[in-house]
Amino acid sequence: MISRENLYRDMLRLVKAPSVSGTGREYLAAEEIEKLLLEIPYFTENPQMVMRIPIENDPFNRFVIAAFLRAEKKTSDTVILTGHYDVVDTDEYGNLQDMAFDVEALTAAMSRLPLDEETRTDLESGEWYFGRGTADMKFGHALCIEMLRHYSEEKADCNFLYAGVCGEETNSEGMLRALSFFNEFAREQNLKYRLLLLTECFMVDNGEEGCRYVQYGASGKVMPMFFCVGSATHGEEPFLGLDANLLSQEIYKQMHLNPIFCQQNHRITTAPPAGLKQQDLKTCYSLSSPLYAASYFNIATIRMEPENLMKNLIETAETAFENVLDFVKSRVEAFEKLTGTRPKAYTAKPCVKTFQELYAAAEKNYDGDLKNHLQDYAEKLLLENREIQDTCIRLVRHLYEICGEKQPMIIVSVIPPYYPDVNVEPEDCDTKAMLDCIDELSLYAMEKYGEKLRKSEYYGISDLCYTWLAEGMDFDSLFRNLAGADLVYQLPTEDLKAFRVPGVIIGGYGKDLHKYTERLHKGYNFDVLPDLYLTYIDMITKRWREDK
Repeated sequence: MISRENLYRDMLRLVKAPSVSGTGREYLAAEEIEKLLLEIPYFTENPQMVMRIPIENDPFNRFVIAAFLRAEKKTSDTVILTGHYDVVDTDEYGNLQDMAFDVEALTAAMSRLPLDEETRTDLESGEWYFGRGTADMKFGHALCIEMLRHYSEEKADCNFLYAGVCGEETNSEGMLRALSFFNEFAREQNLKYRLLLLTECFMVDNGEEGCRYVQYGASGKVMPMFFCVGSATHGEEPFLGLDANLLSQEIYKQMHLNPIFCQQNHRITTAPPAGLKQQDLKTCYSLSSPLYAASYFNIATIRMEPENLMKNLIETAETAFENVLDFVKSRVEAFEKLTGTRPKAYTAKPCVKTFQELYAAAEKNYDGDLKNHLQDYAEKLLLENREIQDTCIRLVRHLYEICGEKQPMIIVSVIPPYYPDVNVEPEDCDTKAMLDCIDELSLYAMEKYGEKLRKSEYYGISDLCYTWLAEGMDFDSLFRNLAGADLVYQLPTEDLKAFRVPGVIIGGYGKDLHKYTERLHKGYNFDVLPDLYLTYIDMITKRWREDK
């Protein structure tokens, strides 16, 4: 069994590491995880089985912390235990910010902060631990560590590979790095990954009261970016140019809340796209109209066909361009009616290009190694502490300037981060075993603990998104149009295609992730959940033995 005292001690130590995403302190949690792992006798005797996998060219010196526990009897069957060790910032805690990483001190002081009725009731019940990272997700790592301790003493019929990853709250740099490590390590050690356990807390909207959830699919997200090029003109001669903002505004109108991009599956419908940012690229005042503008959007996915998505994005841009030209024509005609004189006006033809087409044109026009040039350019942008999304916008602009095409156009691309959606394939034998054992676990939880477990098809955006890229879809059509790929964003496309492991979240019970009222339930997480994980692993390894 898993010791409650050890689990609580581990959680306290991990929460105390202030591993805020995108800061120089993020790796501190990985260092603490490493210390905890090396305190387990198995890893004390085999320290080479605890590994640091660095994130290449990372400004924050982050790394994936991994540990491998080999089964007593030789087998290739392997379970991956994983989760992210970074947390969101603590600004919301106000005058209790210095306690945000101290579970006991913060829980004792929470009554000094404004609390809604539900949070106050939970606090007064004494059944909850408060603190940044308690639910999201330092407890999950404590559970992984103690499962490794347990199975190092009570031998299992499978191997375990643990990976603590960084960056989940930003761009998932850790999980993207872990993919190549997983694939390479499997080849080196002759492993077969049959199950991935992500020890997050469950997340559901409008869940059934009193239920705990087991989730095994993942919703994803894509962020299309439209870079608009106009034709600059003096503000006193507005008809002699084409305002890039006008193109961008029409794109925004066509994209924002457009149900054509909604997807439906398992009686679920995704929300329509939402605009995340719209801007022109003028840096100072002048009477010239803006030459460049850009906007990008969030598209939630549950069964996204990449080729169809790119087709819809291109058609949306073409429609927007046509609408803008019609609008300008109507304004010219209105001015002529007002004055009796038809003004001289700039004439443009609709032009929409994909990022892939733009890159090809720039490569043809550039005298030298374009990839090396862009790498140097991207590094300069990153030194300016620009967001990765802003850097990608600048890269697209730079490519346009290199390609030499001096005409208005809309360039359609996708910008980071990209999260594929995951839909399980029940006909896969390992997936079927995973689902069948969830049903068995539900019966066990009700009989032993009176806990009601419910299956849920989709978890939210998380590192689970990278565990099962659907076959039969042309993801290359999206990958080729991902601005900043291999420059400021490492998306290991081949490793992503190769890594197909059924994943499940036997969720912990927490509330208010990312809020100052983030909290973790004591009874369920410490007294019930560890047994559910061990029982589930025993069930599924038994199934694997029987199927051989």
